Formats: sequence, structure tokens, C-alpha cells
Amino acid sequence: MLNITRYNKLLLVLASSVIFAVLIIVWARQDNPTFRPLVQDMRLVDAVLIADVLDQERIAYYADVKNQMLYVDQAKTEHARVSLAKVGIVIDYPKINKHSDLGDAYEAFLEQKTREQAKIELWEQPWFMKVARLIYLKE
Repeated sequence: MLNITRYNKLLLVLASSVIFAVLIIVWARQDNPTFRPLVQDMRLVDAVLIADVLDQERIAYYADVKNQMLYVDQAKTEHARVSLAKVGIVIDYPKINKHSDLGDAYEAFLEQKTREQAKIELWEQPWFMKVARLIYLKE
């Protein structure tokens, strides 16, 4: 009879260990957004307008009031910049240009994007993996 209780205790400890390990793995895999700076000096911009745009687009952000910085979810940084360009605020970190004409804002944003894409290595270009897959599938 003593062996049965030891066996049950061992099974209980093993089962609880497995459950605990699974819970830790699930917790570690949760998507916690990584934030990166979007606005370096919030005193230079209309922070309320930027916050409204980010809220409307459902982009996670937080403001570091002490350092006058605004951070956004790294995965949605590009979406945030496009959304702000729609309202006339072009952010070329750390510079911020406010345009009254939305056409000018869009042109400035496109110019900034072409400069950034020129700096990207060939294998980091968005089209590179598509071409590589096509070549691989044809062989």
C-alpha cells in the first residue's frame, strides 16, 4: 500500500512539472511588442494629433514623457509612418517635417522610402525571396 501512494505522488509531481513547463513555454511565446522610437522630441510636434492617428490605426505606442520620446510597436513602425504621412506629418527619424499639403507630404515620404530601399542589401529587398522561390520551384 505504501508503494501505491509513492507512485501516485510521483505521477502528481511529474504531471505538475509537465503542466508548469507547458505554461512557461506558452508564456514565453506570447507576442510582446518590441517598441522602437518614432518621435525623438515630442515638443516639436502635435503629440495629440499623432496619438489620435495611432489610436485610429490601432498601433500600440507609449510615450516617455521624461525623455520626450514616442515609441511604437516595431512591427507596425512602417504602418505608423504611412498613417502619419496621410495627415501631413513625415517622420524621417529623428527629423520631423510637417506639411500642410498632403501631396507634398506623400512625395516627401516616397523620397524617404526610395532612399531607405537604396541602402538595403540585395538579399534584403522585398522581392528577392519571391524571385528565389520562383527559381527554386522551376528547377
